[in-house]
Amino acid sequence: MSQAVEANLPAPAAAPPGSGKYTVGTLQYTKLGLFQVFIWLLWGDFIWTLLDGSVPGILPFKLKDMGASDTTNQILNRSLACAVAFLFAPPVSMHSDRHRGPWGRRIPYLMWSTPFVGLFLILIGYNDSLTNVVMGNVESVSFLGLQIGRSSMALLILGALLLGYDFSNIFVNTIYWYLFNDVVPEQLLSRFFALFRMVGTAGGVIYSKWIFPHSLDHFRFVFVTAGICYVVGFLVMCFMVKEGEYPPPPENVDKGKGFVSAAKTYFKECFTHRFYWYFFLSQTFLFLSWQSGTFGNLRNRDSLQLNMQQLGDLGAWTGIVSFVIMYPCAWLADKWHPVRVYILLTVVHFFQPLAQCIWIFTDFGPAGNLWGQYVIAIVILPIGAVQSAAELPMYMRLLPKDRYGQFCSANATIRAFALMFGSVAAGLFMDAMRRYCHVKDWHYRYYAAWVVFWQIPAIICLLLLYREWKARGGEKGYTPPAA
Repeated sequence: MSQAVEANLPAPAAAPPGSGKYTVGTLQYTKLGLFQVFIWLLWGDFIWTLLDGSVPGILPFKLKDMGASDTTNQILNRSLACAVAFLFAPPVSMHSDRHRGPWGRRIPYLMWSTPFVGLFLILIGYNDSLTNVVMGNVESVSFLGLQIGRSSMALLILGALLLGYDFSNIFVNTIYWYLFNDVVPEQLLSRFFALFRMVGTAGGVIYSKWIFPHSLDHFRFVFVTAGICYVVGFLVMCFMVKEGEYPPPPENVDKGKGFVSAAKTYFKECFTHRFYWYFFLSQTFLFLSWQSGTFGNLRNRDSLQLNMQQLGDLGAWTGIVSFVIMYPCAWLADKWHPVRVYILLTVVHFFQPLAQCIWIFTDFGPAGNLWGQYVIAIVILPIGAVQSAAELPMYMRLLPKDRYGQFCSANATIRAFALMFGSVAAGLFMDAMRRYCHVKDWHYRYYAAWVVFWQIPAIICLLLLYREWKARGGEKGYTPPAA
């Protein structure tokens, strides 16, 4: 267990400079305790990135090889997860903010949901065997008057498993990120997230170099191993990280209790100030722009003629460069303030999808295409690394700390509602481009045009957000707007 020392409420004042202690809420860390809690949080990130953040990236290739259309691919990979987030992120997050128990307000949700995430990863690996159990030796079955072939049944079973995985994972993909705001001292957030990104990058390098190139040939082994390691690794983190005590949860706006009162509070606090709408919309448009990302590696493999090993090496080398520069980038984010850094570099980073659009109009051959991807990646990496280091600290500087999960879930809800339709629209866009393009798989090159289109309104909303942040005190005196 981390060397955290609990104090009685109210929260203690910040530790004096030079005392060698760090505080967050009622937690007080020695340097050794802080080191230990960092280690366990970073261990959780390594497990999450390697087994939950990377492994599902195999699925677009698997689905295409199973005969799924681009639209079906989008629905199963993105729309299902967005629908689950839209329905369940608000109640899960708001309830977590207000939960008080001996294990804290975040850890209990992570502990009970983690085994189910691992279970569904394992079952996804056994998708072919489950299809054989259902279909037996026949090639089609009749269900409610419909004839369902073996390939369609395989897609239906995989879709059901992905739905179970997405439902289990909503607890991890929301509450895990709130935990950092409760146990990491504010003055160290940017540097912690730099280490966080470095560990995640290391996991991504391992995945890209040694797992990704062989993932389709050993699909079952990859997912079964991921499921087992995920459960063991993530539960270890849950047992080793300790939360502090929290003050009583804030009252609902009408002083009442129950679902209606909580819903009224949620909507009034989150959705009645334009500042938060600028924040929510900027993130929504950014995520909409990334909905075509499913087709980025499909473009690289099927249109630019890069093989899986080359794609894995590209991911590994860009990850290594990111790893090296991440911590200095966090220092810059701390020095210049995460809000300012994130907004500025999101604008600059816009040139990356613009550069990717060159492949809509020309081709350089497999060798030239590979070098082009390396050049764009290496040039944009320092910008992306600083932006990445500032992203979550920017969230934590802008949103109310005592209701951080609530406001993050509001952001996720708006985003998920848009992405339910946007992910399908991206698939329909690709299917439309397939009919327009006469060269096989050339339509995947238009994924970059989709990114450019949606990042323009995202940048406009970020600039409006920055203006509001400055008007409300900016770097020296900002306070979150009240309902």
